[in-house]
Amino acid sequence: MRDDFPVNIKDVLAKRVGFRCSNPSCRQLTSGPQTDPSKAINVGVVAHITAASPQGPRYDPALTPDERSSINNGIWLCQTCAKLVDNDPIRYSAVTLEAWKREAEKEAIKELESRRHRIPKSDVFTRLERLMPLLLIEMRQDISQHPLCREFVLLKSNWAYWSKGNELCYYFDDHPDLLSQIQILENYSLVREITYNNVQRYIMTEEFAQYLGD
Repeated sequence: MRDDFPVNIKDVLAKRVGFRCSNPSCRQLTSGPQTDPSKAINVGVVAHITAASPQGPRYDPALTPDERSSINNGIWLCQTCAKLVDNDPIRYSAVTLEAWKREAEKEAIKELESRRHRIPKSDVFTRLERLMPLLLIEMRQDISQHPLCREFVLLKSNWAYWSKGNELCYYFDDHPDLLSQIQILENYSLVREITYNNVQRYIMTEEFAQYLGD
């Protein structure tokens, strides 16, 4: 027996993230118009954070059937990312998916509330080169050496930190204003915070990674 989500919960989960995939590396739009003007296309699904039935990915026997099919146990993803997280439940743990969900909802409300004038990207990058040249130089070097990396963490050199091996590291010791610089990048929607433990973690947008790699 599977503890599946009611239709109304699926609808709310999709709307809470603006019908975008909650994976911070994806954020793909999952709904749009069909050729038939009375219909719409949907390529999104509600995935279970902990599985709907025994033997499923991230199954938690401590949950009741109602808890397993509640809105708290669901995350909106595109079909590709839903398959991805269920095929590798160790890498994509319940803690990771819960962090994705929080950040996707945070990003959606930020976009809803944003009414500021859009500054041309060329002007944004010119300003960033003036404000944080050393950080951008280091980021460029990292992207040239690790072209597929997008996640990065902020650390102090004396911290004990176990790396997953697929993220970049930037140190407060090297950049005294590091946190302020990252907040500026976040304000321009070039990075997003995806912290899920005690270390501040961010992910670059493809636009920013492409700029650094050009």
